[in-house]
Amino acid sequence: MKILVSGGRGLLATNILPSLSGQFDLAVYDIDEWDITSASAGKKMMDLHRPDVVLNLAAITDVDGCEDKADLAQKVNAEGAGIVAGLCAAAGARLIHISTDYVFDGEKESPWREDDEPGPASVYGRTKLAGEKMIFERFAGATVVRTQWLYGKGGTSFVEKIVKLASEQGAVRVVNDQRGSPTYAKDLAAPIIAIIAGGLTGIYHVSNSGSCTWFEFARAIFSIRKMDVEAIPISSRELARKAKRPQYSVFDLAKLQRDTGIGMRHWMEALREYLAAGV
Repeated sequence: MKILVSGGRGLLATNILPSLSGQFDLAVYDIDEWDITSASAGKKMMDLHRPDVVLNLAAITDVDGCEDKADLAQKVNAEGAGIVAGLCAAAGARLIHISTDYVFDGEKESPWREDDEPGPASVYGRTKLAGEKMIFERFAGATVVRTQWLYGKGGTSFVEKIVKLASEQGAVRVVNDQRGSPTYAKDLAAPIIAIIAGGLTGIYHVSNSGSCTWFEFARAIFSIRKMDVEAIPISSRELARKAKRPQYSVFDLAKLQRDTGIGMRHWMEALREYLAAGV
């Protein structure tokens, strides 16, 4: 089975493609080689590779940056996703597209299900939701995988940022009123393989299990690394970021387990494995 991949040098790609390469024939491209906002460029890719599946990992993921570059975020996260979906529908290829917990407002106090009503509170969330809608309008048989709080090799995630900050300052202030599930990007590989192998369509929530606040996540990182760091809990208001974040992002993973048989491991187990590699 041949899979055409966009966004092939990003954090998610770096962590999952080694596992996928053992299962599938991959053709991997990044932004400088394939701009998903260009229908003609996409058509050339489809004609060249004639893929069975397209894995769309391309996106503008700088949440605060999207507030300043809303047009670019809309072009890539929404219109680009729609273009890829249309190309897949025309070519008879399947589509796996990656989305985010930011499509929800975070006001709910129980885990988010795939059929819960979205209500994004940021430009990033709105453009990612618009992308989901364009995808299903143009290709009803597409698959959207929503994930959250990603970290892993090949990118600058919260883990790297907080370790660097703590090493430089000895004390860090971390938000303690946003709750989600830190997710080792590598752990998305098995669910994506299962979704492809099973021919599954629709929306799936995929993250590590369990939950914590960013403050609790930071303390876990420092504890595992045996760093003597003072972590100071603060509110989202004190941090004053440009984009509003969901206060509660935890996913209900029941649909994933029901349809694939995969039970996602706890975020602490995944974090220990990642940090054991020497991050």
